[in-house]
Amino acid sequence: MRLPIRNETGSQVWDGNQIRLRKKGMSVIWGRMMILIILCMLFMASSEAKTLTLGGSGDVRTLSEAIALAQPGDEILLGQGYYDGALVDRNISICGSSDAILGLPSVGALILVAPGCRISNLSIKAGGSGPALELQSSDCVIARCSLQGKATGISVTGKNNSVQDCQMDSPLCMEIKGSGCSVQNCTMRGDMGIKMTDSMLNSVQGCSVLTSQGMQIDASRLNRIENNTFSGMSFGASLSGSSENTIQGNNFSGSYVSGLDIADSIGNKVKCNRITGGKLGISLRRSEGNNLTANVCRKNERAGIYLDSSFENRLDGNELSGDGNGILLANSRDNLLRFNNASRNSYGISLRGSTRMILQGNNMSGNEYNLRIDAGDLTDGSSGHYFYLHEIDSSNLVDGKTVSYIVGKANVEVPSGSGFVGLVSCRNALIANQNISNSSAGMLIINCTGIRIDGCNISRCESGVDLLNSTIWSVNGIRAADCKTGFAAQGSINGLFERDLASNCSESGFRAEGSLNLTWQGCSAISNTKGLAISGSRLCSVNNCSVRESKDEGILLTNSHKCSLKGNNAFSNERGISLVSSNACQLLENNASLNKIDGISVMQLSSTDLLRNMARENGQGIFVQSSSHMKIDGNTLDHNSRYGLRMSGASRCNVTENSLVRNQIAGINLVDCTGNLIYHNVFTENGLQNAADNGENQWDLGPEIGGNYWSDHPVSGNPGNSSCKIPSSGVDRYPFQDPEGWR
Repeated sequence: MRLPIRNETGSQVWDGNQIRLRKKGMSVIWGRMMILIILCMLFMASSEAKTLTLGGSGDVRTLSEAIALAQPGDEILLGQGYYDGALVDRNISICGSSDAILGLPSVGALILVAPGCRISNLSIKAGGSGPALELQSSDCVIARCSLQGKATGISVTGKNNSVQDCQMDSPLCMEIKGSGCSVQNCTMRGDMGIKMTDSMLNSVQGCSVLTSQGMQIDASRLNRIENNTFSGMSFGASLSGSSENTIQGNNFSGSYVSGLDIADSIGNKVKCNRITGGKLGISLRRSEGNNLTANVCRKNERAGIYLDSSFENRLDGNELSGDGNGILLANSRDNLLRFNNASRNSYGISLRGSTRMILQGNNMSGNEYNLRIDAGDLTDGSSGHYFYLHEIDSSNLVDGKTVSYIVGKANVEVPSGSGFVGLVSCRNALIANQNISNSSAGMLIINCTGIRIDGCNISRCESGVDLLNSTIWSVNGIRAADCKTGFAAQGSINGLFERDLASNCSESGFRAEGSLNLTWQGCSAISNTKGLAISGSRLCSVNNCSVRESKDEGILLTNSHKCSLKGNNAFSNERGISLVSSNACQLLENNASLNKIDGISVMQLSSTDLLRNMARENGQGIFVQSSSHMKIDGNTLDHNSRYGLRMSGASRCNVTENSLVRNQIAGINLVDCTGNLIYHNVFTENGLQNAADNGENQWDLGPEIGGNYWSDHPVSGNPGNSSCKIPSSGVDRYPFQDPEGWR
């Protein structure tokens, strides 16, 4: 090998032969490069995309023929006309004019099995049961197409496909079983808009879904449904067995059963949606860990937001107005409600049959009933206090007033100015000088002992004061007006209502159920449907109370035994005092007058005493039906428009010392009665007849004790021996000459 020559300075120089060899090598390299450039140009020319035209004077006549001729990247243009569908098995574009219609009469119209296809500006119709368009491949774009199928518009089983600006009209507009797909700005009509099954990472944005049922998402996750408009009548969007989806910024309107229904689902985000006019706005059923944030629910018939059997969900900053319930939680637990605004609903927030809820910063205003807490459908009181164990702090407001909800405390004085009072499992508490309105229960007392309620005013509540399973309590000087029930006690013992007033209550002024040893002392009930109603209770006392202008009964006892009513006034009611199936009770010195039907009525009971009562100017003074072993003694029964005393199907009763005067039909009327003793009564100037009896009853106790005084049968002697025949049946053998001549 020849070494390069160096000059005097040591630099390398080349001799002539070396220079000639170098020039020759460069020429060879340049020649090869030119050949490569020419080959590349020839290849690019051969692979340049072609455009094939169908229709008119186009290149081919059928779409299948065009696809067979096309190379990847080619475009097929469809002119005006009707074309048979095809299978697309290569990466091409198919574009139509506005009048290009693609379809097959018995099967689906277009099936894409190649990736990266683009279909645009076509009207695609399927005449058979198959979809109008099947996307079995990936990375395809469907744009500005109109799709109609007898069953399905588009079926997507591939990944990362995009459907944009399309019009769909099918029983099922779109079925998605693939993942990573995008549906944007489409309009859908038919029975169901989109059905998404076993898929993930799809997005539906900006669509107008005008189908009966909007969307159904089953067993899917991480999908996004955003900024769409839904209008229909079944369900707007329903999720079942799905998780971590985002439903955001959508507008649901129409007569939906539920605008947004989430069942058996976990961890979904529902944010900034607007739902109006359905049965339910948003419903969660058997679901957990979902976030409902900043949604607007208006004018939904049953509830804006409804949770059933759901737990550990978060409801934050939602607006509920004009709904049946703003928020209704049923049979649920451990949910968090924060900063929700419920206004102008029938109920603001309802917790029914639920437990361990946390309420913070919620605002309830202008609702018919702001806050409702109860055991739901469990009405027998057996639930105890479990369904009232909630954390509801004073940051919650009702009509601008704080909620005082206290659990498990002793020696408590409730702050004044409360808008709702709830005491659960408390001892020795005082509630005084409160003014409360528009809550389900103005004061809710659950499983408490030693509670005293003094000097409060309650109005427009379902129950003014509601006591459940509580003992040794007193309610003094409370006024409850325009409620459903003014005062209610259930499963409670040793309680006192004293000087309380219930007025204009649509169900009952006072109501007690399943209770023991309760006392009403000096209370008043005015213009209620029922004045005072006691059922399923024992050893209760009603003393010196006034009950008037009730639409039904003034005082009603049902299945309540060993109770006493003394010194009460029952005026101008439908019925003054009524006892039904209540044994061993005593009615003493009551005044039941001016009532429309009966002053006092007793039915289907035994061993009850009616003593020294007054019943004047009623339909009937006293009415006894299907009862036995009663003592009816010393009562004043006069000027009633029908009978002073009417008995039907009664037996073994003693009727003595009663004054029956100027009753318009008869003083006493016995129908189908047997074994009763009627003696030492005064019958004076009763209308058609003093008495009538069609049974086997005894009207005197012999010559020593005698019978009764009859104004229409004068005799000599007290008693006399000129018998008085009772119309229909019976005879008084020893009537008296003088009223009360036996004394």
